[in-house]
Amino acid sequence: MSLSTGERPRTRTMRSWARARTGPGTARARWALLGFAAVIIASTLLGPLIAAALGLDGARTTAPAFSPPGEGMPLGTDKLGRDVTARLLTGGAELLGVAALSTLAAMLVGIALGLALALSHRLARWLMILIDTLVVLPSIITMMLLIYGLGGGLATIILVMTVVSAPFIARYTRTLTAQVAGSEYVLMARLAGDSAPRIAVREILPNLTGPLLTETGYRFIGSLYLVAAAGFLGLRPLDSGSDWATMVAEGLPGIALNPWASLAPALAIAAVTIPVNLLLDRSGTGAR
Repeated sequence: MSLSTGERPRTRTMRSWARARTGPGTARARWALLGFAAVIIASTLLGPLIAAALGLDGARTTAPAFSPPGEGMPLGTDKLGRDVTARLLTGGAELLGVAALSTLAAMLVGIALGLALALSHRLARWLMILIDTLVVLPSIITMMLLIYGLGGGLATIILVMTVVSAPFIARYTRTLTAQVAGSEYVLMARLAGDSAPRIAVREILPNLTGPLLTETGYRFIGSLYLVAAAGFLGLRPLDSGSDWATMVAEGLPGIALNPWASLAPALAIAAVTIPVNLLLDRSGTGAR
């Protein structure tokens, strides 16, 4: 049982992260950005329900390919004559869901590796060899190899994000942990006979919550960009092929006829990522 009781002292990590979050006018700006981001994300997640309520079907051919905006089709049609508005409403929820799940997997693996690096000298050498090897791999090349080899889909995207992001998360977590590991309450827990996993969960992780939450946000944005890049390259990272990333690539051949087929999903991706990025920049910094 840990001997540490009461409120834990504020470590240098916690103090620096707190300073990054405070300052004149930053609170109001953060709340405004948070509200805007929440509205955009909620609208994206509810998009399929909105499309169903409006009677829009993104899978049905309604007009010639790349028809310009017209009555009942404010954004025109795509290369198969499907309503771009309907596809825009239904294509964001899957993209956000996949990005969230892949980010969660990468964070869990990265944090576990980082704690192991900081607390277990026996594992540190071998883990660092693995991490240093993965860090030098270009993310786009890694993504292309895995998608070509395994095909698209949720499992592949989760694997890609874990391989690409976990090494950087591990390094960042190791740095944060090193700042906390020498604290008195951690030393007391060790003297009490607590195991390394118990110390990590009960004593160290609570002090890393703020920086790691910020890092999670950055990795979520990175996951969105990576899936968007895969779709733009024509790799069809998601099984449905109806996500915003794939829409951007499919709309390029007819951009002269109906630019909204490609421009609308690109703007939708920007509308999700930009406010979240600005919010994270005002909240602190991660490993990036």
